[in-house]
Amino acid sequence: MLVDQLVFRHFWNVLAVAGALAEWTLWCWLAGSPRAELHLLVPPALALTNRLAARVFEREPGSGPLLDGLGRVLSALAFAAIAGAGALGATACVWATLQLLGALRAEAGTVGPDLVAELFGPGFAPLAGSAMALVMGAVAYGYAWGHRRLVVTHVTVPVAQLPPTLAGLRLVHVSDLHVGPIADRGALREALDRVVALDPDVVCVTGDIVDSRATDLDAWIPELARLSARHGVFAILGNHDLFAGADRIAAAIARFTTWRVLRDEVATLDVDGARLHLLGLDHRAVPHAVAQLPALVGAVPPGEPAILLAHHPDVFPAAATAGVSLTLAGHTHGGQLAVPGLPRLNPARLQLSRFDAGCFTQGRAHLHVNRGLGTSAQRVRIGVPREITVVTLAASEAAAA
Repeated sequence: MLVDQLVFRHFWNVLAVAGALAEWTLWCWLAGSPRAELHLLVPPALALTNRLAARVFEREPGSGPLLDGLGRVLSALAFAAIAGAGALGATACVWATLQLLGALRAEAGTVGPDLVAELFGPGFAPLAGSAMALVMGAVAYGYAWGHRRLVVTHVTVPVAQLPPTLAGLRLVHVSDLHVGPIADRGALREALDRVVALDPDVVCVTGDIVDSRATDLDAWIPELARLSARHGVFAILGNHDLFAGADRIAAAIARFTTWRVLRDEVATLDVDGARLHLLGLDHRAVPHAVAQLPALVGAVPPGEPAILLAHHPDVFPAAATAGVSLTLAGHTHGGQLAVPGLPRLNPARLQLSRFDAGCFTQGRAHLHVNRGLGTSAQRVRIGVPREITVVTLAASEAAAA
């Protein structure tokens, strides 16, 4: 997919160039137009600086606390500048549109610099400055505190054919840990310890355990051993895991933890004589994502309940059609960035899936999309905190009553 190609192979180059252009745009807007030759010299220098700074995210171990910290700050400034330049551009478009629609009493035929001066008069600068400050302040919050916010969500989901002895079984659903150079080790430990404190019956991890090929598996995967549950921890792999090397990640998880990684496999839990089947679907591009679903569903004996673990939530319609009562997914991070107070206004809903976060239904089938414990691309979250979900299973007849 084009998005995957951009994210995995060219993201840091795109951030470096876009950040440089945004930084220079903001400087020119704040300080005034510089000499013409500087437009040719400064942006390439900024792009090179940003690209060198991004190397901190491409290798482990790093170059030491000082250089790593400097790289993170410079990359954050580039990202914040992109947000600020976007706010400036959006404000300019709205302002100019309103003026051209009649707010401006300009003489007919005004063109060129005179029209620009009339359009963007004295009132524009304070408005644009306020919009930029608001957006860049939100980005600063997302870097400093937002990426560590953690909420526990409780949902009760009816599952068809659930035996009475399994009613009340508590599955803790987490996703998208993204361990690696971008991750915050302290925040990860806090989240895993909080999961254990919930005393779960089962833990389900729906992919993107590792962020990139740069991840030092020997340094990070042992951290996951702190996660446990009464009947086990079950995980699948996501698109980042496949890009980073699915086989080596699965081997490291087997070596350092008691987790079971399901790769187009079915795990059967026996709880007090009642059986529950967990279907683990390996991640694939969306058109091929459900290729193995019929085989997995077919492996479940008739009349017994099944839960699907899938990384991409877009498999849900096919799973619902196949008769799977509950699908757990991740991938979206809830957008990672959203308008505060309006979590549905996020990039994931526009670019990845309409199933961006939370609970969805199709007929009698249910989907829960977890917002994840980590971050991708940058250690920043705005309006969509990290999430641990406690899913309590209920018999479908009881839930309907």
